[in-house]
Amino acid sequence: MTEWTQFKGDPHNSGLRRDLEGPGRVSEAWTTDLIGPPGSPVLDRDTVYVGTARGHCYALERETGRRRWTFETTAATDATPVVTHERLYLGTDDGTVSALDPATGEERWRTALPGSLEAALALSNGRLYAGHADGLSALEAETGTELWTHETESAVVGAPAIADGREGEQRRSALGEAPDDDILESEAPSLLDAERVREPDRQWGATEERVFAGTAAGTVLALAAETGEEAWTAPATGAVAGGPTIADGRVYVGDEGGTLLALDAGTGQTWFAYEIGDGFTTSVTVLAAAETTFIGADDGYCHATDTTVGRRKLRGWLFSRKGIELDGPIRSCPVVAGDVLCVGDATGSLYGIDVDDAEPLWQFAADDAISGTPALAAERLYVGSEAERLHCLEWDADERPY
Repeated sequence: MTEWTQFKGDPHNSGLRRDLEGPGRVSEAWTTDLIGPPGSPVLDRDTVYVGTARGHCYALERETGRRRWTFETTAATDATPVVTHERLYLGTDDGTVSALDPATGEERWRTALPGSLEAALALSNGRLYAGHADGLSALEAETGTELWTHETESAVVGAPAIADGREGEQRRSALGEAPDDDILESEAPSLLDAERVREPDRQWGATEERVFAGTAAGTVLALAAETGEEAWTAPATGAVAGGPTIADGRVYVGDEGGTLLALDAGTGQTWFAYEIGDGFTTSVTVLAAAETTFIGADDGYCHATDTTVGRRKLRGWLFSRKGIELDGPIRSCPVVAGDVLCVGDATGSLYGIDVDDAEPLWQFAADDAISGTPALAAERLYVGSEAERLHCLEWDADERPY
């Protein structure tokens, strides 16, 4: 069974559980009060784990919400943790990463980062990645030993994403073929200058992992996962929101300047740029097979574009629609269960939307803003609200509203 063990479910930050039967309608299974607004939960076996802005990390029974244990610190723990069968990796905003026993909450090791933690943790191939005020660090997951730190001019924000060269083999490979210059120039001429990509590496090995990250100053970078050596950098138009997403050989990032970029994962070259008047506020969720991206913004829309040239995906009676309009600004990254998009907004509403026709299926009202990203499981999702509560919503996979 695939579990939701880190931010947006996996090292790619994909936000997808297409193997599930998505919720046609939902009901509340349970709600648990916490101390402090929660971050994004993660799941493993029969437990849901979530940290809060008040320094508490909870392990709760997935079925009932009953508390198994609580780990308390003096610093916020609402950055999304990572869980495996052996360890729960937890970061605090003062720059500490701890490994806990997921069954008991007992601390196994603790490591201090070079700077305050600014991003969700990410795990792949025995390496734990942490973005902080001074850059990006890789730790040995077993011991907490620092393997390398790549310093950046501004804080690394949003969750890092990890992939290897095989990601580029499915189409228009990131291992060699460059994007079409005609597409690039028509979509984003302002971004295509000689400084856009610094020393691109076109020899990305098929099994060589890279870690991709964004910074508060508006830089996207690709590093060799084993050494931290820089492969390429590319500028965005503002602070990267939510972190990069890897899909089909591309790196997708949205930024607070209002630009959605699709970059070649091998070289950093731009495939397309989609621009809006407001800032993007979440990471991108990509349905590669449907050639569709979803991303939240300050304007209260979950924007939808195609993955070819970044044009608006949805059509209205007279003109194209920029996306799906919600009731308020979006802080919760969109995720997809089966064929249902789940996304929350600042008014406290969580929506279920059919990804094929963008029609709303259901709406759940929490007591306050939803800023964390839902965690998906079979016939259940878990999401927090700023009312200091964690909600579990459930559905019957055989029941559809139509």
